[in-house]
Amino acid sequence: MEEEQLRKALDGLYAYDTGATDSGIKDESLRQQCIDAIKAIPVGPHELVPRLWLSRLIRDMFLSEEALAQGYGIEDAMSFLRWLEDEMDFPGF
Repeated sequence: MEEEQLRKALDGLYAYDTGATDSGIKDESLRQQCIDAIKAIPVGPHELVPRLWLSRLIRDMFLSEEALAQGYGIEDAMSFLRWLEDEMDFPGF
């Protein structure tokens, strides 16, 4: 799965799971594809998660100037991280 496809899929799954059922995506096959794609991202020798990938994803989705102007912020980033752990089999911190 290409990185942009993964980001869009995560965005849609997250939206659905957090109540935006009209604009979100409910697709368990896609969810599993995303989980597999995340697990395939290389991690550093002393990392539990793909730290750089995750940092860029969070920045782009919630903390970029554009995202901030749309009303997103640190609370949204934290909620997304919790969702990754709870719903996407992402290792905890």
